Amino acid sequence: MSHGHPHHHHHAPGGPGTGDHAGPVRTEAMSCPMAGTSSPARRRERRRLGWAIAVTAAAMVGELIGGLWVGSLALVSDAGHMLTHAFALGVSLTAILLAARAATAERSFGFHRVEILAALLNGVVLLGATVWITWEAAERFRRPAPILETPMLVVAAVGLGVNLFTAWLLHDVGKHDLNVRSAFLHMLGDTVSSVAVVAGAIVIGGTGWLWIDPALSLGICVLILIWSAGLIRDAVRVLLEAAPYGMSIQNVRAGIGACFPEVVALHDVHVWTVTSGMVAMTARVEVRLESLDECCELAARLEPYLRSEFGIGHATLQFIRGSSTGGS
Repeated sequence: MSHGHPHHHHHAPGGPGTGDHAGPVRTEAMSCPMAGTSSPARRRERRRLGWAIAVTAAAMVGELIGGLWVGSLALVSDAGHMLTHAFALGVSLTAILLAARAATAERSFGFHRVEILAALLNGVVLLGATVWITWEAAERFRRPAPILETPMLVVAAVGLGVNLFTAWLLHDVGKHDLNVRSAFLHMLGDTVSSVAVVAGAIVIGGTGWLWIDPALSLGICVLILIWSAGLIRDAVRVLLEAAPYGMSIQNVRAGIGACFPEVVALHDVHVWTVTSGMVAMTARVEVRLESLDECCELAARLEPYLRSEFGIGHATLQFIRGSSTGGS
């Protein structure tokens, strides 16, 4: 998710006789709405995601009710797995909708963090669900419960059909949008678990091996656990305002130093994640420049560099003269 209106505070070096710092001089970058938020492509994405969420949620409820009816823990587990992907679709749609809302003076980053709070809550709920399913699976191994194989097969087949349909809905709209692409890949993962449940229902019907049902439920629980643990980890990392995974502050310093010879050093560098796909940065930039115009020209080149090389879409930079010192 790109941040469409980064505001940069540029404090220029003072002129001769003014000391190292002039009074704060703020230059506002031109405000650019998020590209394509109301374009036909964006409207199509919202429409497709809305349909995918509705169909997935309906199938999830159907699998849950069907699993309780036929006595299949694997179906109940697959409904939980489907819930994780319904949430992924919801996050993608929410990201698109929230990105179109203007920030306010009180909420300078808009409502983007709502996505992170929802992700954290969802991850905790899913961890609780895996504990319950694992307990039930252990009980089923000790005391196998009868299963209605034919209804189980029908419900699982419907769930598989829903996953294939939603994957088809999203396969083309996600080609150029990483957010939607992620949701599409989640749906492919859910399709694999649905195939396993369908195969399990067929095997149980042919052999009577009731242990297959709790075994499948444990396998699906592993998938839920991996996904929800990653969700919680990522949400907590964002709430702690950590730098994005794989980003090294040292690499940012080195890259700017190599590409911009007028930059002496970076001080007080802070890089953090506001929400998924939105990275912010503040820094004091020590430069070999004298005028505000030169600093503005440097900022105009730094901004696209930070965005393209490091994904930093919101940078607040303070320029200081090279003779000054600052902590790092």
